[in-house]
Amino acid sequence: MTIKKYTQEELENLEDRSDIERLRNMTEEEIEEGAKSDPDNPPLTEEELKKFKRPSDEYRKRFQSGD
Repeated sequence: MTIKKYTQEELENLEDRSDIERLRNMTEEEIEEGAKSDPDNPPLTEEELKKFKRPSDEYRKRFQSGD
């Protein structure tokens, strides 16, 4: 795989090929199917999701303030 490096100016001048309207119009089913078909990043299972914990208020305040 070849790595291409860009200057900031080159990045700013790249054509935007994003199809934001298509993404905004995707249904939940289309999003789910797209996620399931991605072998590099499949959706989390219910069991995996249960392992997540909400960060403490102190942590969130620190993170949001940029400290």
